[in-house]
Amino acid sequence: MSIVLRQMNENDTETGYQLSQQVKWPHRREDWLQAYRLGEGLVATEAGKTVGCALIWHWGGSHTLGLVIVDPLCQGRGIGKLLMEGLLEKAPGGMVRLHATEMGKGLYEKYGFRQQSPMHQHQSASLPPFPAATLAPGQRLRAATADDLPRLIDYDYSAHGLRRTALYEDLAGSAEFITVLESGDEMAGFAVVRRFGRGYVVGPLLARDEAAARTLFCDCAARLQDEFVRIDTQGEWPFSLWLKAQGMPVVDAPVMMIRGTPWQKQPDAFLDFGLFSQALG
Repeated sequence: MSIVLRQMNENDTETGYQLSQQVKWPHRREDWLQAYRLGEGLVATEAGKTVGCALIWHWGGSHTLGLVIVDPLCQGRGIGKLLMEGLLEKAPGGMVRLHATEMGKGLYEKYGFRQQSPMHQHQSASLPPFPAATLAPGQRLRAATADDLPRLIDYDYSAHGLRRTALYEDLAGSAEFITVLESGDEMAGFAVVRRFGRGYVVGPLLARDEAAARTLFCDCAARLQDEFVRIDTQGEWPFSLWLKAQGMPVVDAPVMMIRGTPWQKQPDAFLDFGLFSQALG
């Protein structure tokens, strides 16, 4: 039998969910639906049966690629390669970013992706107490408002070059809460908490510096104590070591890979301390 690729539709998210259950990914049906709403995908079929799928998201000329999954019974037959080639045809220009497992790195390198940095997935099945959020003079924490949305999008773009307007418009309605840290009249960072997988994810979490990131995470942790909590962060940064010391071990370490010219941050850009997800970045 030959493999046929077709465009993903909303009904295919149920099959994607079932495939992800087979390989023990944590995604809920709602997580698949959200990912589909924000991007587009391909489905690989054989004799009418879905044997794989993958998605891509377009962010203002740059792209992220993820949720590449093949039925375990059909692996080793080049289905992942077909899905990759099909998605990359949808991104003829601009930077393409993904987060690869150790097993997948070799495949992605064949398509021009180059390793950039490790990522650390921290999580706790029952979040322990964190230090209270400590505010420097002139700082305050507050809930984000609709008026903040354009700035959140701009700061997110400054961190990694992805213009994710649709993502933030979605988060404005779907997140549990979005907290802003202000220092004087300036925004020093923000953190999004949302439901995902087995519990909650903190991310995106962007800040001017690590002190601001810690303050934001501690504020989130105070509302999430004893809950299942996950955050995906830069593996080479002290922030990851701090999370581990607070009782959030590293359970996975994918690698960020990029095809094309990596984003060049400006000196005043926000730093990306917490991903939205490994798939969407």
